[in-house]
Amino acid sequence: MKLVRQAHEFEYRDGQGIDRLGHADVWATAQGDRAVLVLRNVDGGLGGNQRLALLENARRALHMLASSLLPFLVPRARLDVWVLRPGEEKPRALILP
Repeated sequence: MKLVRQAHEFEYRDGQGIDRLGHADVWATAQGDRAVLVLRNVDGGLGGNQRLALLENARRALHMLASSLLPFLVPRARLDVWVLRPGEEKPRALILP
């Protein structure tokens, strides 16, 4: 896989209706059939302990990116979404279903 877009800043609306900034890295295979989206800073300022809020914000961020960025970078790819959890000593990722 190669890095297609790094630290792409985007705006999304969290579950409380507040506009927030997130960052996304997009990785794709050379054939363009598979891609990985890594979301960062989508915790809504709550820290890593609020898993449900983190997942909800990640879904909202994904919905926004699916209509703006992803169709142009990886239009035919099967997409895996990873959400980096903030506030951890080691980077940990949740995989968005």
